[in-house]
Amino acid sequence: RNALMRGAATTTTTILLRITYRTTKTQKTFVAASQTAFTEKSRGKRRSRKARSRVLSALMSPNHPGKRNMSQAKKRYVRNPNLPFVSRELFTKARLTDDEEKQLSAESYEEVLKAKANAIEGLLRPFYDGGDEDEKKKKTKSRIEFEVFASPKLKHFRQRVRFGICEQQQHREQQLLSEEEEKGKFDYCIFERSEITRIETKFDIASESLQAIMNKLREALNEDDRFQSLREGRLSAVTFHENRKSTECVVTLWRGEPFREDFGKVSGLLAKEIGVKAIVGRTKGDRRVSNDSTEDFVVEEMEIKDNESGTGRVLRYKQPEGSFSNPNGDIAEMTANWLCRAMETDEIAAQTARSFVELYCGNMNHGCYLAKYFPRGKVIGVERDENLCRAAEVNLEMNSIENGTIINAPAEIVARRFLSRLRKKKRGEENIEGEEYPFTEKDFLLVDPPRAGLDEITLDLAREFKDIMYISCDARSLARDLGEKKLSETHRVKRLAAFDHFPWHADFLEVVCQLEKKE
Repeated sequence: RNALMRGAATTTTTILLRITYRTTKTQKTFVAASQTAFTEKSRGKRRSRKARSRVLSALMSPNHPGKRNMSQAKKRYVRNPNLPFVSRELFTKARLTDDEEKQLSAESYEEVLKAKANAIEGLLRPFYDGGDEDEKKKKTKSRIEFEVFASPKLKHFRQRVRFGICEQQQHREQQLLSEEEEKGKFDYCIFERSEITRIETKFDIASESLQAIMNKLREALNEDDRFQSLREGRLSAVTFHENRKSTECVVTLWRGEPFREDFGKVSGLLAKEIGVKAIVGRTKGDRRVSNDSTEDFVVEEMEIKDNESGTGRVLRYKQPEGSFSNPNGDIAEMTANWLCRAMETDEIAAQTARSFVELYCGNMNHGCYLAKYFPRGKVIGVERDENLCRAAEVNLEMNSIENGTIINAPAEIVARRFLSRLRKKKRGEENIEGEEYPFTEKDFLLVDPPRAGLDEITLDLAREFKDIMYISCDARSLARDLGEKKLSETHRVKRLAAFDHFPWHADFLEVVCQLEKKE
């Protein structure tokens, strides 16, 4: 440390090599501090001894390792101060005041939803409702209805939740247990606007069956000596994932230190005790499943109703533990039915042998229910997560879809290679080398990117397609891609809808935007 304070680059490098293989928090933090000071010196930004000490002191604080940066958390959750805010802490209280009851009323939800919808409509209005320049030249006004779909449930709407872990304090405060007896016992907690909320008995955002499993798990780990080995060490988070029928649930324990060798046996006994399908243990570089099972997933069902006859078809999906799935199954089903209605209305693929291409396809959730509308083409999914690709193949087979193909690759890589071939083809080149994908720019494209939206190369790919269905987790990303990134220069908005996957969340509506290429 003294050598580092003097700015001795050689000595700093030696220190880094010597402690890289050690694993305690302090030593890992010291590596980070050494790298910070070393980098600053190499850039010629010399700090005084006192200033460098402040850097090390901050990084070596016991509150630093593994903790959420609260200023970043605040920026993440407080995005629009003009929107109403309903704290999730209200869903953890056993009794509510009259004002709190009013906050969670149906009338209050309507106000929150209306405010969110108005904010998003304001962002996207320049791209529809007569905002299109070509439509203005034709002296016609495009009337696009902005549809908003509320969550059918205001409580118990989530089938997937994740909690942080905090030390249990209530018994010690009541002097029921000594500090030594209390050691290692935990409560669930959530982070919201720089605050930590402890969950002691209830969390009404989660389904009722999940809440029962949450309490059983906490009681078993805190009180039953048979499961003490699972609680030992630095348990950092717990994830619960069930299907809508509450017939299957998988629990994930996240920890800093490795689990014992008997994890499979002990966690298998615990899974049986609390009534879950499997318990998964995750540490850095290691993943284990109770009883060494391969049943680390849940199977979800979704009903799609036919627009004309009103009859329904039920699709089944494998949702792997640790991979993305929609936490609000009811709204996911509403989104699926809306997309099917759009396909039926337009008859986009019925007349020709067009294919369906989905980027960021996940477990092929959209592709499975939309495959019906592309009977003479292919159903192609692009996904970088190998685990999700395997689930997508299972889901295609489970739903008897024979024309499906999964490409295990990042969307931007597929986009770059496809565009390279397309540009060479347009220049009239022959014998083009490189991988050829089983789709063309004449096919139907669905993109469901992360919250950040589409990258530049994937946007370039989208501009080549005639029809696009853009599912956006963040309307600001969609507005940026339409405006600043100029997707609206090549395509016009045909349909627009918003779905409230997270009721009461002050700043979130999922937006589905159908685009068609301008003439």
